[in-house]
Amino acid sequence: MNPFRTFRIDYVFFFSFAGFIAVLITIMMIVSYRFSADEQANSASMYQQAVLQQLNKQLTDQMSAVEQTSLAVSINSPLVNYLTMKGDYYARKKARDELNRDYLAPMLNSSRSMFSFQIYMNDPLQVDPNANIQYLPLATASREIWYPAIDKSDFLWIGQREVGSPQGKQQVISFVRKITSLDGVNHGILIINVRVKFLQDILTEDNSLASRLLLDSGGRMIMHTRIAPPPEEISAILERVSGDTGHARHLLTAAGSLPEKNMLTVWSRTSPGSWMLVELTPWKEITTGGVRLAWTMAIVGAVAILLSLFFTLFLSRNFTRPIRKLIQLMQAFNPGKRRQPLPNEYRNEFGSLFSGYRKLTERIETLYQSLEQQYKAQREAEIKALQAMINPHFLYNTLDQLNWMALEAGQEKISRVLELMGQMFRIGLSGGESMISIQEELLHVDCYLKIQQFKWGEGLEWHIDCPKDLQHLMIPKLTLQPFVENAVMHGFHGRRQGRIQLTCQEEDRGIRIWIRDDGIGLREDWKTRKRHPTGGYGIRNVTERIQVYFGPPFGVTLRNRADVPGTEAEIYWPKLDQQQDQEGGKNHVDHCYRG
Repeated sequence: MNPFRTFRIDYVFFFSFAGFIAVLITIMMIVSYRFSADEQANSASMYQQAVLQQLNKQLTDQMSAVEQTSLAVSINSPLVNYLTMKGDYYARKKARDELNRDYLAPMLNSSRSMFSFQIYMNDPLQVDPNANIQYLPLATASREIWYPAIDKSDFLWIGQREVGSPQGKQQVISFVRKITSLDGVNHGILIINVRVKFLQDILTEDNSLASRLLLDSGGRMIMHTRIAPPPEEISAILERVSGDTGHARHLLTAAGSLPEKNMLTVWSRTSPGSWMLVELTPWKEITTGGVRLAWTMAIVGAVAILLSLFFTLFLSRNFTRPIRKLIQLMQAFNPGKRRQPLPNEYRNEFGSLFSGYRKLTERIETLYQSLEQQYKAQREAEIKALQAMINPHFLYNTLDQLNWMALEAGQEKISRVLELMGQMFRIGLSGGESMISIQEELLHVDCYLKIQQFKWGEGLEWHIDCPKDLQHLMIPKLTLQPFVENAVMHGFHGRRQGRIQLTCQEEDRGIRIWIRDDGIGLREDWKTRKRHPTGGYGIRNVTERIQVYFGPPFGVTLRNRADVPGTEAEIYWPKLDQQQDQEGGKNHVDHCYRG
């Protein structure tokens, strides 16, 4: 039986608190007496060992990620091509800028641990020792302290050091890897600098005050927290280390920076031959006050038990009284109705609680009244922002077409194109409305295809099949043209002819339109493929607008045709009779169609 569900809370609070103190103090007295200093040290070491294993796994994940990143960067084709590039200054500068912008800089920006890249190469264009991506002369690498080690191996970690940055000198540890082609030719050296602060935060996330060292497989210190022992002390520690995990008591005799020589040493490594994490804790911090703590706890426990019997009931009742009052007020609260008065005699945390509850109820009532208006304004702002994105995209493609017409055709064709564009712009503006009739949207598509036909001639064919009883219904403006444009620009790219079929159909819940072409179809990686800088916004804009307007199950589906080559776009939205369905009738759309 759970007493919190049966008895009064003040009684439960009194007996539980008094009994808990009595039991706790008694147990602490027994434990303090019975366990010796060695037992305390063993418990502490087991805890520290578990913490070190967890920290070591986190460090291993982070440092392994850096190693995998270095491997991916070192075999990256644009990087290797740039390191081996011959030619004029501007061509190499362009290749370097594209490599930084498209590959290296995004990799740095997406990582919390990696601070900068240093790439040693032959004849770098510009040497900036304070840049986040540095290109340095390969000849200068031989003067670095780590060069003899990397000269004998393909990669290695180097310990804590300083590197330049736009914000000044920064503490890092670094992973060095040779950049070697498949035929064994060395083209340069890649260094990934990792923030020491990031790794130190991992090592100190449990707020431990012990000194922690990260050693590589050869016993060299990579980084540390608090105090860094000299190499002599590290060698003395490693002489006693055996196995992947363990603990021992060390009496360090080497002169060094540690103020206490009698240490509890705990170590952990994830696998044989990998780096090792070592924690050093002064022995006296483990064992100080064992017996004194037991006597102190005995005295404090006796006094606490006596005092708790007198004051716990009083405190529990005074503690629960304002809570019960607040619960009553919360249960009686109803927006729009008169509120009961709140107590104002409290000047402590309970006063802050009542004051906060008063402000909360006032804000709830205010928000309750303005929520619908704010929601409507937010939706309208989102829709207008999405609507505005498509106009520059369409204008760019249309002006490009007009430029081609000016070069290839006479004035009569240009006049016809301008006439068709005038119709399209009038439909696109549509008095600032976001919704137009399906008839106007189909006219907009037809004008666009007629403009394209000046280039394609008889090679471009289209057929629009939409029942007249559907053409008065409303559709979000500029919904169909981006899909038709995508078919012409991408589906028929490199061809001299193509056919587009646009079909409308009424369903119980809405209107469904299919736009099918016989073009090249979608790439297998079209969902993950990077968009062209000047394309891809039209279809994405339509998809986002329909999501903002109506939500599921309405939306856009883009897929390859099953029966013949080509692409099929399917647009689905609810039946709207007039412009008010998008504004005043919004609740009807939300509640009836979102399921």
